[in-house]
Amino acid sequence: MRLDLTEGGFHPISVRGFFLDAGDVKNNILLSALLCAVVVSATLVTGCASANYNKSAGTAAALSESSAMIDKGGSQIDDALNALNDLVAHPQPDLRAQYQAYSVAVDALDNTAKDVAHKNTAMKEQGTAYFAEWDSENATMRNENIRQRSEARQAEVASHFVRIGQQYKAARIAFAPFMSDLRDVQKFLANDLTAGGLAAIKEVAAKAAVDAVPVKDSLMQLSTEFKGLSNSMAYHTAVN
Repeated sequence: MRLDLTEGGFHPISVRGFFLDAGDVKNNILLSALLCAVVVSATLVTGCASANYNKSAGTAAALSESSAMIDKGGSQIDDALNALNDLVAHPQPDLRAQYQAYSVAVDALDNTAKDVAHKNTAMKEQGTAYFAEWDSENATMRNENIRQRSEARQAEVASHFVRIGQQYKAARIAFAPFMSDLRDVQKFLANDLTAGGLAAIKEVAAKAAVDAVPVKDSLMQLSTEFKGLSNSMAYHTAVN
């Protein structure tokens, strides 16, 4: 197994025949970093071979946390759109408070991206080690049957990461222009916070609300993938 994480974000990742697509994540730090956080957290869990379930549990926890971060991003999209709609559809005599509410919501979404972006660098440095360690453990197993079972489980986990990568790509494509538009509206109104400015931006605001639907759908699906892999890697069993 070889995980290739090089300068510039995700590059093709080879995992015994599985591949993750590369993508330009310059305008989508949030979604790229969310996937990075999973691998980083997994590599931070250390221990002897007899406690490898702790590594799996650590990865499961990171996946659950990342899913929560994705859900948070979805809520912040709602906050930004609600504030923008309030400003455009129900303008007050003094527009500054409503604009501030919109600006704070957009900044919050951007700050979430910045908060998780630091994990991207750590993932590039440590991601390879995570999968290499699994390979190393497999190589030390003397029982062929057990080693094959470990490799099969390794491939199973890898295939789920592939699905996450595919959903990440879809979310990235939807999110990048949407976030860019929110920022552009913020800048536009910062320069023209007037009745005329609101009239000029009204159609853009309406389009943002429409564009948000596929964006949030992609985020929801991505969150579901994170939760699914988290549940499959947790060492506890489901409670009925």
